[in-house]
Amino acid sequence: MCSAAQATCNANIPLTRPDSRYEVVAGATPAGSEVRDKVTGLVWQRCVVGMVWSGATCTGTASGMTWQNALDAARTATASTTLDATAWRVPNLTELDSLAERACYSPAINTTWFVVTPAESTWSSSPSADASDGVFFVDFGYGDTNIGSNGNDNTGTRVRLVRSGR
Repeated sequence: MCSAAQATCNANIPLTRPDSRYEVVAGATPAGSEVRDKVTGLVWQRCVVGMVWSGATCTGTASGMTWQNALDAARTATASTTLDATAWRVPNLTELDSLAERACYSPAINTTWFVVTPAESTWSSSPSADASDGVFFVDFGYGDTNIGSNGNDNTGTRVRLVRSGR
């Protein structure tokens, strides 16, 4: 269920991403920092890049970054994981959009599992076919998708990393 303190949800619309869809990944470090989507099998970091899971919430400041910085952040996160973990990466548009909770906004995500999610744009790894420097993102303010520039002038977009489930 969406937390009323963090998101506004329409009680007349059934939740599209209910609490039962997710589970904590056992063995994650720190404990509880990773969530498995039982529908897609994907494993997500609970916090966007720049924030850290404290055991109960995400602390720190969400990093705004260019698309290239987002790709670099995924490589850095992968280098710091244990050997049995699959590589962290920037999700494609379909994967990232699978987190959008259609019954809630500001942020449009399940805030029980993805606490302190900025209600802002979050990069996907999917380039736009009709824009030479365009890359898709999901705006978690309302859960809609759009295209942003992958150039260095676009430094305010967030990133949440994903990996394949084990």
